[in-house]
Amino acid sequence: MVVAMAAMWLWWIGLKHPPSYGLIEQKYYVCRVQKALNGGIFGKGPLKAYYKDQEWCWRKDWEEIERDEFKALATKWYGVDWSVEIDYWNRDSEP
Repeated sequence: MVVAMAAMWLWWIGLKHPPSYGLIEQKYYVCRVQKALNGGIFGKGPLKAYYKDQEWCWRKDWEEIERDEFKALATKWYGVDWSVEIDYWNRDSEP
């Protein structure tokens, strides 16, 4: 019973994260419904997540986007200054 409850909890939590959650891959996502962003190297880092009202979006609401759009939206919605971030975020394009 405890294992089943744990499996259900993990499944439920998974529905509240972008598709790459838990995998090691470089992806960038936007949830336009909540103006949320989540991106970077999932499972390894660095990873950035920006949320306004609630700290999650349903998986169906996440849309994969390009790195440039991710950075532009973070600047527009959250005022992120990429020049003060670590080198990974500072460079203009993906490695």
